[in-house]
Amino acid sequence: MIKWRLMLTTLPFVAAILALKLVLQFVLGFQGIVDFSDVGVVLTAGVFLLGFLLAGTMADYKEAEKLPAELASTLETIEEIFVLAATNRPALDPGRLRRGLLDMTDTIKAWLLGRRPTSDVYDAMTGVNGLIQELEREGAGPYASRAVPQLLAVRRSVSRIDVIRRTGFLPPAYALLEVLIVMIIALALIARFKSVAAECLLVPFVALINIYMLRLIRDIDDPFDYEADGREHGSGEVMLFPLDEYRARLAGRLGGGSLRSSSSGS
Repeated sequence: MIKWRLMLTTLPFVAAILALKLVLQFVLGFQGIVDFSDVGVVLTAGVFLLGFLLAGTMADYKEAEKLPAELASTLETIEEIFVLAATNRPALDPGRLRRGLLDMTDTIKAWLLGRRPTSDVYDAMTGVNGLIQELEREGAGPYASRAVPQLLAVRRSVSRIDVIRRTGFLPPAYALLEVLIVMIIALALIARFKSVAAECLLVPFVALINIYMLRLIRDIDDPFDYEADGREHGSGEVMLFPLDEYRARLAGRLGGGSLRSSSSGS
């Protein structure tokens, strides 16, 4: 159903535009002032700009798709380093080290769902850095040195997600595209068609393509837009299951049943 959500929510706009065209023609007697065949240049410009914006946002989207898996694999690598350090230094408590990672994982998930501010994620990473310093104090310096680059990778992934969420792709290009789409729909409304059948086919077709593609581009421009309960806000959000599945594995290694995520939806 998710794949049809955007289409189904676009159809009312298309139906309204077709109804307006029919009212103009059959109720107000407006027959149009320009032949539909003469608006081809504007249609071509709209298609070109749609393709340009779609290509740009898809590049960011493909990168965003990798980030949850990269986060999960990096967190699990840090966990493995902690366990190895605890194996060689009995003074270290592997359960405590894992609980620190669990807290950071839950904080990241809650942040992705909009329940926690970005500052909380960086505070959680600082907390894990404190655990790495504890490894150094207990004589597990080589393991601490291996964990630091992994924490840096987590920080980079979080920072990249934050940038993607807070910035759009070329706002001036969006402004031009919106103006073009308004012009295209307006021209479709004032155009003359050779038959009513052609009018009823072409007007909704032009409206559907342009409105749907604009909404799709805006949707995939923020692939981390989730509802607080974990559901996708639109239809183009990346899946967070790698992070959820790692969280479940980590909780299982800690004794699982009693450790429920503080961010339900995990």
